[in-house]
Amino acid sequence: MRKRVRTERGGCSTWSVTVKKFEEICLIVIDDIKSGRKKVGDKIPSIRAMAEKHKVSKNTVITAYNKLLEQHWIKALPKSGFYVGEDLSNTPMLNATPFYTGIDLLEQQMVNQSHHKPGAGRYPKEYMDKLNLERYLGPASDRFGSESAEVAHFDRGNGDPAGNVLLRGLLVDILSKRAMTVESQNVLLTYGTNHSLDLIIRHFLTSGDPVIVESPGYYPLFSKLELHQVAINTIKRTKLGIDANHLEALIIKSQPKILFLQPFAQNPMGTDLTSQNMAEIQALCTQYNVIIVENDPFLLARDDAASYFFNQTCPVIYVSSFSKTVSASIRCGFVVASKSVIKSLTRLKMITVINTSSIMENILNHLITSGALTNHLQALKHLSAEKSATAITQLNKIDGLTLYPHNPSGNFLWFRIPMDDKKAVEAAKSHNIFIAPGSLFFPSDPTYFALRVNKFYIDKTTVKFIKTAIFNHH
Repeated sequence: MRKRVRTERGGCSTWSVTVKKFEEICLIVIDDIKSGRKKVGDKIPSIRAMAEKHKVSKNTVITAYNKLLEQHWIKALPKSGFYVGEDLSNTPMLNATPFYTGIDLLEQQMVNQSHHKPGAGRYPKEYMDKLNLERYLGPASDRFGSESAEVAHFDRGNGDPAGNVLLRGLLVDILSKRAMTVESQNVLLTYGTNHSLDLIIRHFLTSGDPVIVESPGYYPLFSKLELHQVAINTIKRTKLGIDANHLEALIIKSQPKILFLQPFAQNPMGTDLTSQNMAEIQALCTQYNVIIVENDPFLLARDDAASYFFNQTCPVIYVSSFSKTVSASIRCGFVVASKSVIKSLTRLKMITVINTSSIMENILNHLITSGALTNHLQALKHLSAEKSATAITQLNKIDGLTLYPHNPSGNFLWFRIPMDDKKAVEAAKSHNIFIAPGSLFFPSDPTYFALRVNKFYIDKTTVKFIKTAIFNHH
């Protein structure tokens, strides 16, 4: 491999700059594609094979392949390897990305594999190796083969700006089984749904920009929008969904940039939108060029398609998370969007948090590749169905209480009550019961009193309190 070569010019020592090792690997692969030796869909050498053939480290090949993945020359398929991606035979050999701004410098520090790094901002990697952090993650799974294990090498530095490469590939695989076809360049890893929403708001909205939110809806979203001084317009979410005529009138009147929506197992109501209702919403947003931000926190707990909306003709940003269905302490979510939007959100992510945790992302890699996540989700779905049936049976026995129809894959049940919900919450405290008042889920003054309850915590004490203290039955 070529290196920097010392030469003599007029008695003075100088250095002639040549191509870096990882760039040479890139050029070798690209030359095979441009020459026709490799065509779209052809497999390219594994990381180990390429490293051995050209006498470079596996990390050098990983850096090269990540660069080729980013520029779509190749694609990674979980359980299989690397393949020629799009037909780029008429494009330049390599898109160089010199940095001129602070965020460009930050990105270079995260992905740079130079041997000499006086511009770096962290301790050298070898000083961190002595901690041997891998041992805290358990044994690596070999279900994806040694090649995938190499791609998922434990990164003690900043890691890939968009998040762990293997985990994004695994998410592509998960989404493909849910009728959503994307590539890893369409996926950005975040610290969860709230982080995802914050990035989207920061990127698309400025003070005074109009948006539409569901009412009742996801209350942490309202706080974020208020923080950024966004103009909030509300559309009623009823047990039947969203009235398309009212939505069109509101779009025409407010000219919103974004519609924030939770189609499945909505928080707080637990309801789903019908296919017909979603088709009406999609048609309107396409006609009036409104971006749909689709929040799907219970994706992994349900078996249907990931998204009704996500396709090439409807501008959609899809948001989901592992936090609801794996663990609240696993702060890992993801955004799926067009490659241009993901690239912009990635840069914003670097500005705000540098990067997400490679430790958490590697834990999820182990959970997925070992089969532990699949087993957990199967048990969770079975338990969720049982809890739904039990909670519905118990609450339906209370005269005057009418439950909204809910998706059993979600957590929440919603019902109106005949008294001020905040007073009901205060009364519950005296019985050591925590209940969420429905009024907090309305972005403006509530139109009725209601309670949101989590079906997993419905017990005899709670049912007795609702019956006697709220509906006044003794």
